Amino acid sequence: MKQDKVNVKVVPDTRRSKTGERFPLKLRITYKGIRKYYATGFDATPEEWEQLNSTEAKGNLRRIRQELGIIEKDAARCCEGIVPFSFSQFESSFFEERIYTESVETLYNNYISELQSKDQHGTADSYTTSINCLKKYRRSPQLGHITKEYLEGFESWMISRGRSITTVGIYLRPLRTIMNIARENGLIKPETYPFGKRKYIIPTGKNIKKALTKAQLKQIFEYPTDPGSGMEKAKDFWIFSYLCNGINVMDIALLKHKNAHPSYITFLREKTKRTTKGSPVNIVATRNTYIDGIIAKWGQAYTHPEGYIFNIAEIGDDSVTIRKKVKQFTKNTNKWMKKMGEELGFEMPVTTYVARHSYATILVQSGAPLKLASTNLGHQSLMTTERYFAGFEMGVQAEYARKLVEF
Repeated sequence: MKQDKVNVKVVPDTRRSKTGERFPLKLRITYKGIRKYYATGFDATPEEWEQLNSTEAKGNLRRIRQELGIIEKDAARCCEGIVPFSFSQFESSFFEERIYTESVETLYNNYISELQSKDQHGTADSYTTSINCLKKYRRSPQLGHITKEYLEGFESWMISRGRSITTVGIYLRPLRTIMNIARENGLIKPETYPFGKRKYIIPTGKNIKKALTKAQLKQIFEYPTDPGSGMEKAKDFWIFSYLCNGINVMDIALLKHKNAHPSYITFLREKTKRTTKGSPVNIVATRNTYIDGIIAKWGQAYTHPEGYIFNIAEIGDDSVTIRKKVKQFTKNTNKWMKKMGEELGFEMPVTTYVARHSYATILVQSGAPLKLASTNLGHQSLMTTERYFAGFEMGVQAEYARKLVEF
């Protein structure tokens, strides 16, 4: 029987756009005047689509063009084998096959590119780390490989290599997002989705937040340093973070002179700007002599309201450059603070992360309402704040234990 012509082509679905004027790229099948569209897992801006169809496609765009070409060829081959052609048969045959041949790394790379286009470089890095680890466990993983058994095997493999259950969860959450995208785009059938009840549950380690005691904090404040030394700078910025509501280094780097008022400092958390865009949480930290002294010592002279207070980053730096500078500054600060902690005999490494959680814990232990702590930390949920609470000091617990037998 002569097969009526089936037209196969990948096109942008301009009927709906995603964030940033990006359009999903769909596999369009046309048969007897009927058109149906199927997700490919890729999207592009109009400019990127134009490059994809030219000889100018380079780097990631060139890779995407190759992947789309493979999808078109596979779909055309599948259509040729269906006589007489029917969309239902095509869907059954083509997508059943592609579940096992679609590259997980391709889906990761596409999503990573989307994150980078929105300047979410930190999140993009976590996805890169995730796929690199999955490739070490099994080279070139495909959608069909991601089953309950695969995930259980990955967990066991990680544990056997000395990694914690918390780390397993950190690597598998990005994979779950990728599988969610694959499911939403029709690349896998709902019944093959491997996460959830009676399937694979991503482990959650007991993540006890690290916080120093008041006695340890006093030791840090009183620790002697040489003027202008790396240790002095690290100590001052660590204390600045602790006193300014546990502000992280990225937000310190982005503080501008307009954020510094005579009696307080205000800022928005860079980490949550996107998720709180509709109702931004303006954090207010009360200034004191320590904060004033650190700004006077390490701050830059006022030139205009938009100038940065500290010289960690420079006006005009793009987001990638700022992130690299902040990462290096954090690394240097942590190096000196860990050394200080070792000299003071602390069991836990003293990092900028510890400064934030020490602020939260000491604030709550001092009797501050949890709602105040939540507001000062820039949290939208009290549950998030509760996870910062590291618990009472052992001396306090021992005191309560003694009271149990004071009849």
